[in-house]
Amino acid sequence: MFDMKWLPIACGSLAPALIPPVHIVVLWYFWENYARYVDRHFCTCSCWDTVFKGPYESGVAAYKHMYFNATQNTFKMWLLTITELIATTMVMQLADSTNTVTSKKIFCIVGIALLHIIASSFDQFFLNVVRGEGYAHQIIRDIGFMVPDIMQLIIPLWLLKQTRKESFITRPFYRDRNLHKDIITTIFFVLALFMLCSIL
Repeated sequence: MFDMKWLPIACGSLAPALIPPVHIVVLWYFWENYARYVDRHFCTCSCWDTVFKGPYESGVAAYKHMYFNATQNTFKMWLLTITELIATTMVMQLADSTNTVTSKKIFCIVGIALLHIIASSFDQFFLNVVRGEGYAHQIIRDIGFMVPDIMQLIIPLWLLKQTRKESFITRPFYRDRNLHKDIITTIFFVLALFMLCSIL
């Protein structure tokens, strides 16, 4: 009667669409006690370099919901955001059972997760969570960022193992040359991107 092909796609897209807003709400809940009241009508934004907007807006700007300056740190944030979008695209693609699971797709996700884990471990996660120097809201935030990366590291590797088992691949991991190439490529890109992030 009705074509229901859209229903699994809609249901599958629901979690990735809802998790980020829920995450922000949880952060807001913990951060609310530390937040300052902002009068949007009378506040100014004098720390914005306006490079992105160019001549469209110059001088001391009015209230901004979101803005960014053209700095090395901003570049690093955009880089990590792009890698997250790539990983999410791969995850969504592999969530469709009609798509083939390949080691290249798996290691793309795993490599990005590894990059994020290493980058955050050298940054706030280590200080706030491991050393216990962060406030409660910082610890919750950092754990909230780390858990999905750990899941994106473990679950794809498990999926690859299951796929190999179900497809009766008899070659063990250590003798699979294609797998070796994918692992070496992943390690190279993770190290290269991590060094790039470290330099910035």
